[in-house]
Amino acid sequence: MTTTTKQFSQISRRISRFRAFHGCSSKNVKRNLADNGFRNRAHEGSDMEKSIYTILTIDRWESLNHMEYRLASLIPVHGRLALKFFNWVIEQPGLELNHLTHVLSVTTHILARARMYDSAKLILRHLSQLGVDPKSVFGALMDTYPLCNSNPSVFDLLIRVYLREGMVGSAVETFYLMGLRGFRPSGCTCNMILASLAKGRRAAAVWSFFKEMLAKNVCPDVSTFNILISVLCAEGKLNKASYLLRKMEKSGYVPNVVTYNTLLNWYCKKGRYKAANELIDHMGSKGIEADVCTYNMLIEDLCRNSSSAKGYLLLKKMRGKKLFPNEVTYNIIINGFVKEGKIGVATKVFDEMSLFNLLPNCVTYNALIDGLCRKDKLEEAFRLLDMMEAVGLRPNEVSYGAVLNGLCKHGKFDLARSTFQRMRLNGIVSGCIVYTSIMDGLCKNGLLDEAVKLLNMMVQDDVNPDIVAFSVLINGFCRAGRMKHVREIMCKLYRAGLELNRIIYSTLIYYSCKMGNIMEALKIYAVMNCNGHSADHFTCNILVSAFCEAGNLGAAEDFMRHMSSMGLVANSISFDCMINGYGNMGNALRAFSLFDEMIRLGHHPSPFTYGSILKGLCKGGHLDEARKFLKKLHGIPSAVDTVVYNTILSETCKSGNLQETVVLLDEMVESNVLPDTHTYSSLLAGLCRKGKMVAAILLFGEVMENGILSPNPIMYTCLIDGLFKIGQSKAALYLFEEMENKGLSSDTIALNVMMGGYSRMGKMMKANNLFSTMGSRRLCPNLATYNILLHGYSKNQDLLACSMVYKSMIGVKLLPDKLTCHSLILGLCESGKVDIGHKMLHKMIIEGAVADHLTFNMLISKYSEIGKMGMAFDLASVMSLLGVSANIDTYGAILNGLFRSSAFQAARILLYEMLAKGFTPKYTHYFTLINGMCRVGDIRGAFELKDQMEALGVTTCDITESAMVRGLAKCGKIEEAMLVLDRMLQMQLVPTTATFTTLMHKFCKEANIAEALKLRGVMEHCGVTLDVAAFNVLISGLCANGDVVAAFELYKEMKRSGLLPNTTSYAVLLGAVSSDNYYIEGEEILGDLSERGLIFRNSDGSALTLLKRLKAAMGTLNSLRGNKWK
Repeated sequence: MTTTTKQFSQISRRISRFRAFHGCSSKNVKRNLADNGFRNRAHEGSDMEKSIYTILTIDRWESLNHMEYRLASLIPVHGRLALKFFNWVIEQPGLELNHLTHVLSVTTHILARARMYDSAKLILRHLSQLGVDPKSVFGALMDTYPLCNSNPSVFDLLIRVYLREGMVGSAVETFYLMGLRGFRPSGCTCNMILASLAKGRRAAAVWSFFKEMLAKNVCPDVSTFNILISVLCAEGKLNKASYLLRKMEKSGYVPNVVTYNTLLNWYCKKGRYKAANELIDHMGSKGIEADVCTYNMLIEDLCRNSSSAKGYLLLKKMRGKKLFPNEVTYNIIINGFVKEGKIGVATKVFDEMSLFNLLPNCVTYNALIDGLCRKDKLEEAFRLLDMMEAVGLRPNEVSYGAVLNGLCKHGKFDLARSTFQRMRLNGIVSGCIVYTSIMDGLCKNGLLDEAVKLLNMMVQDDVNPDIVAFSVLINGFCRAGRMKHVREIMCKLYRAGLELNRIIYSTLIYYSCKMGNIMEALKIYAVMNCNGHSADHFTCNILVSAFCEAGNLGAAEDFMRHMSSMGLVANSISFDCMINGYGNMGNALRAFSLFDEMIRLGHHPSPFTYGSILKGLCKGGHLDEARKFLKKLHGIPSAVDTVVYNTILSETCKSGNLQETVVLLDEMVESNVLPDTHTYSSLLAGLCRKGKMVAAILLFGEVMENGILSPNPIMYTCLIDGLFKIGQSKAALYLFEEMENKGLSSDTIALNVMMGGYSRMGKMMKANNLFSTMGSRRLCPNLATYNILLHGYSKNQDLLACSMVYKSMIGVKLLPDKLTCHSLILGLCESGKVDIGHKMLHKMIIEGAVADHLTFNMLISKYSEIGKMGMAFDLASVMSLLGVSANIDTYGAILNGLFRSSAFQAARILLYEMLAKGFTPKYTHYFTLINGMCRVGDIRGAFELKDQMEALGVTTCDITESAMVRGLAKCGKIEEAMLVLDRMLQMQLVPTTATFTTLMHKFCKEANIAEALKLRGVMEHCGVTLDVAAFNVLISGLCANGDVVAAFELYKEMKRSGLLPNTTSYAVLLGAVSSDNYYIEGEEILGDLSERGLIFRNSDGSALTLLKRLKAAMGTLNSLRGNKWK
């Protein structure tokens, strides 16, 4: 299809639309002419009209040229005739665009000359809709202008048509084209162009056009200046607007009330009340009295700024000037008092209206009904609703909406349902706002399922839910933690043809972060950006705050850089989150660095900012610097408030320095900073942490008794937690019940504390009951709640309950944290199901959980205990892959496993690996390895380890040499052990008691008592005191050698030394005295056992009875020794 053909096709379509408007048949012509104001008159008109009409109807066009009508003055009848001819012409086939433009132009001129301006504008409107550019339209009108002997008003009409159609650019172009042809638009038309430019907020274009007006000698009038003053005011140039007003007056223009009202309105908006009053006085001096509109404007501004009382005084002033307020005046004042919560005053003003014969309208009633509902005065609201109907006013959707909103906010849903039904019966169509209002109330009161039912009812009533309605439901389900239902609501939203907006995305991100699921929040954030919704500061700060709370400060800083890359500069809240995050980590240096950057970017720190820095100093252990910083803050206006003092008080309490806390409290009061709930809660928490519960309860009682603060859940929670920790569960329960009885509803934290207390006591039934209480109270369990239950069930080895709790936690989209992992693995390990624990850890890591050293070490330790060293090493490798570096406990657990497996060479290699990674092994690791290497005959390796211990300074030389002696002795190399001992003595190193005991034990086992006793003498010479184990070794050796008397002497010496013999001491001696009939010694031992409460003394003095008693005592001791090792 060629370009010409396409153009002709477009023209034909436009003409067909034009014809459709006017009609194609004669009947349609008549009907459309009647609809557009071109009504045919009943009489026939003039003779000329009759003749022309006759010729038209018989198609004798040449006869028209012989009629003498060209010089006649045109009247409306000629215009109507022209329209008849025009409607006939446009029905003719083959009519081209230029012909149609020509016909339209001629018809316009005829109608303008016949003063049928509305009809002319309608023709011009169709001409503008044909897509002909303004220059061509103007050219067509100019070409036909002399033919019709027209007048310039036709061009004014064209400009006004363009303006009415919103084609301001075309209107301005026509204005310039007129100037080029020597025509000048009327002042009224120019004002209309100015007003349109002003309405489009095109101030520069307004002033440019005004200059052109003056250049073309179009004389401005008062309306012109009113428009210019309005433009200046809208730009905030009130001084220039005032100057223009004065210039008007000096130039001889008389401003009208509209001029003054325009300036007055902006003075009020900008709070320049003095200038407003001066302008009112100036109006009076010019003889222009302020009208009702003026006063309404002033009163509205006062009411908007919560000065409704002043507005009412102004109303009284109006009456004094014989200017009577109207319904609008009273509506403004009543609405103002309602917004200020002064319902009583608003009601009196309402009653006053009838005294001045003013009838309240729907707006009046609706404002008052809304205010009464907000104040829970629902009976009075219903009375007004009935009064509306009584006076003939029909309550509308706004009226019922206010009542329903009030009922839902106050939880009166039965009455809300009946009111809703009444509204429907009265034939009032409920719009989306009413439904949304009710759903919002239901959601806020936890009736989420009923809210969904209302949504379904809404759809059934053919009321399409808007994005706000879905937003209310999504917010409600998110708040309740029912994320599965949130997805269902979102599906309904998409099916309704709607898209998620930025508010809903922000809501989803906020609640995901609140539930600890940052990964989910980031996914939502990514989808939000992909769908073209740019995140604002609120959304980004939610994520920054979430990262900081999770301790992931690096990710928080990365996200702030991401904000900058999007052109969203971090604001003061962003910096506050970061500074607070580093404050919580105790990194005051980084907090100060961010503070400096915040100031450099022009953000103003708040008391919260300073408090976060103080927290960083305190948590980092820099309490003295924190006090100095606090002292400097006193020199900064408004920098020190309750938040700042609470921060340093709280951290000082946590450090355990309660005396310093009391000093800070006194200083706080002296600085006129009043302590609040958090202040006393910090003090109570500090006392509870120290276990000083009596002092804490006394402080709480004093605060309550003196009325310093009202009872609150935070203080009760501190006390309850403290009482549980010292084992006073009954007292904790009493306080919890007292809190509930006082109407202080327990929040999630308070219930977590109760659950934690019962969990530590192993009373999981009570903990689970409290968990159920959370659900019944519509409280949202958090991650801590689930971790408490998991830890308690794990300790009780209730794996089934652990599994159910974990599934429930995953079901509400809570991401497991380190404590979750630890609790689950603990239960499995304690139950001996270490392999299942290993699989569970693998599954949790895949699901996004982060396991810490504690969890890994627990599994590694268990595998090491049962000898599965391959699994232990595999877990250590997984740790490394996940970026969790092995610590000293990890290596210790593996070393112990290798020691149990006698894999001493592997243990030695691992020891060197520890050293290479900067870990210094414990001396016990070295001792065990030295003993093991000696046992397998690697004496040289043992000596190397001993030298390594000394070089690293793991312990002193006497301890390392002693370890070598014991290692050699235990593997039977007594001679080598004695050589090392002699070398020690030569080096004036004192062997340990355990070293002498090990050697004496070896000598006693070889029946070399003399050598053992010789070593005892060496011990005494070295100043090493014998312990119970050393005495037992010698006593056992002497008894085995048959020297019971000497053994008994050592027993007496042990008692004289203040040492208490143990069950081994008594068992050896009882065995010796029983076999050799040492009755006296036997009686003494039995007496000692009786005194220590180990046996009951009951003797009749016979030898036989003594032997039985000795055997019975031996049995008791063996039983005690057996229980000890179970």
